[in-house]
Amino acid sequence: MRIGICGFPQTGKSTVFQALSAGNGSASSGRGGVTYGAIKVPDPRVDALSDIFSPKKTVYAEITFMDVGGHGVVGGTALSSDVVQAMRNADVLVQVVRAYDSPMHADPPDPATEVQAFNDELVLLDLAIIEKRTDRFSREGRKDGFVDVNSRCQAWLEDGKPLRELGLDREQLVTLQGIQLLSLTPLLTVYNLAEDELDGSPWKAVAEKDPSAYALCGELEAELAELDDDEQAEMLEGLGLKEPASHEFIRTAYAALNLISFLTAGTDECRAWPIKQGTSARRAAGAVHSDIERGFIRAEVYRWEDLVKHGSEAALKGLGLFRLEGKDYVVHDGDVVNFRFNV
Repeated sequence: MRIGICGFPQTGKSTVFQALSAGNGSASSGRGGVTYGAIKVPDPRVDALSDIFSPKKTVYAEITFMDVGGHGVVGGTALSSDVVQAMRNADVLVQVVRAYDSPMHADPPDPATEVQAFNDELVLLDLAIIEKRTDRFSREGRKDGFVDVNSRCQAWLEDGKPLRELGLDREQLVTLQGIQLLSLTPLLTVYNLAEDELDGSPWKAVAEKDPSAYALCGELEAELAELDDDEQAEMLEGLGLKEPASHEFIRTAYAALNLISFLTAGTDECRAWPIKQGTSARRAAGAVHSDIERGFIRAEVYRWEDLVKHGSEAALKGLGLFRLEGKDYVVHDGDVVNFRFNV
């Protein structure tokens, strides 16, 4: 699962990426100027289980962030082919928007214009693809559901609206598979603030009302990410924060991928396992090992918070909080699971 960090030049998107990868993962360069980061998803539930079991190893879920490179100026030239291809390879897009004054910029920040300009770029790219499809369907004399959905998409895009807002159902989305429409890709917006405006910026208030938006200070997050645990804790205390804002943003991006984590716990390892929301117990077992899915018998399940409250698995069994579930049980975020299997 890949999350592409995008934005116009000098919005601080590379600083935001560095803050994420320096504190929670590792970065490496790829083709076309794209930088990849395997980012650990901060998870206090894993920490709590590790405190109880004192395991040999603690493993967090990971997702991949991509810094896809710069674009043109706001309202200027089209996106480069390398940037567009990198964006097409992302499962979620994150637009970093400048919401701070800087001597590097002659003009004051204008987040609303940046957001609209980025939307317009994606819509125009998708419209070009859909129009070519319309021409091909016409030449073929085709008349089916593919044509109907394509026509709806074209009309929507011609109104300047992204396809993610069209409300296509699962069957309709199947007709668009394989053509990598950017305005259909889930989009998060990050308002990059100045440190002295973390509490007073109107764009923080905008982000707080929008579940697909987040506000943080990229420079501050990058500085925090470079500190050791004690120094970071001291700086956070001075700022009146419980954790870096980047941690919550990583969890927001993780959820945008429709991912949840189930947990495994013991003296060898405490670990978070990423799965799609709605995954059955048997399919979830395959995240651990294909043999476990193949030989699945049943799942032993309890809630992580119940273990923290009562202190041991034995106590949970005595209270009826330790359950046996079958292959069709839908695993929930925060379930602690031990799979019984036979191969």
